[in-house]
Amino acid sequence: MSSNIFTLCIVRDNEKILVRKREKHPFKGFWNAPGGKVELRESPTEACLREVYEETGLHLNDLKFRGIMTVSNAIRKLGTEVLILFESSDFEGELTSSDEGLIDWIDLDTIYNSRNVPDSMTYILPYIVDYEGIITGKLIYNKNELEVCDISLQA
Repeated sequence: MSSNIFTLCIVRDNEKILVRKREKHPFKGFWNAPGGKVELRESPTEACLREVYEETGLHLNDLKFRGIMTVSNAIRKLGTEVLILFESSDFEGELTSSDEGLIDWIDLDTIYNSRNVPDSMTYILPYIVDYEGIITGKLIYNKNELEVCDISLQA
């Protein structure tokens, strides 16, 4: 049984963000934060910890819930997906790339100005980096083109 619930984790080391260069579609060749699908009988927190470890080799010691968004994309035929956002700056382990893609630390300024980062990442990231509140909103895609990005911050 498949889930339409996904996690995305912003792992921070001062002014750098841990990103993965995707090897699969959608967004093949783009840099994005680690995360993935919540599996059967997993909580979002468990899924996030598992995905970050599988994709990066890092164990997160502290995971902070940062928000929830819906994602719609007609081409994926999954209906509306739920994206649960987390953040961590407390981790241990040795950074290792996986078959999911190359892993690297990238400066925030580089991410904000890169054409190889999904538009959604450049919209969501400032809310996570600059604010403490909970993020809610929606992303609507037409194929891989972001058409609507509606984000609000809850106190």
